[in-house]
Amino acid sequence: MKKLPTALTALVLTAALAGCSTGSGSPSEDGSPPAASGSAGAPAEVNDIDTHFVAMMTPHHEQAVEMSEIILAVDGVSEPTRDLAQRILDGQTEEIGTMLGWADAWGMDDLMQMHSVHVANGMLTSDQMGSLERLADASTGDATAVTEAEATFLELMHSHHEGAIAMTQGEIEGGGHAGLRDLAQVMVDVQTAEMAEIDTLLGR
Repeated sequence: MKKLPTALTALVLTAALAGCSTGSGSPSEDGSPPAASGSAGAPAEVNDIDTHFVAMMTPHHEQAVEMSEIILAVDGVSEPTRDLAQRILDGQTEEIGTMLGWADAWGMDDLMQMHSVHVANGMLTSDQMGSLERLADASTGDATAVTEAEATFLELMHSHHEGAIAMTQGEIEGGGHAGLRDLAQVMVDVQTAEMAEIDTLLGR
């Protein structure tokens, strides 16, 4: 699996030992049905939608955490954007820990590895992530560059959230694990509110 953002490194190790429980699923990014879970250790109520959701949403969240870390490292970012980025980082890091705990408990290693390299709905491409990183790096001592980096972060995170919400509907509607369905609804509620917040910050 790819290198995780700083905020997740210790969390992954903790979740692997904790074996806590959370997960959710939806159709794959190309519209095909969820892949078979192959999770012999999962409870009977866990279905393929659940395992697919966990496998797809975990790297999706990891990228949001990485994006937030990038903008939080930029000096001069406005306090409202800094506050939003910190809340995204904290909230999605916690949700990653929950999903990783369920993935470990449900024996999802192969499925998690397979989806770790996928570009799911709304995720940034390597070019987009590189562009955000370059803008952040170029912003030192340059107020105009800081503004551009901040606006780019907000635009990209809005699209990122849109993709996550689209993925999450399948889990809410068809997931078998009640705890995971509940988590999915929390994701929709929180990220919908954050998208409205982003719209306000962008003046639209």
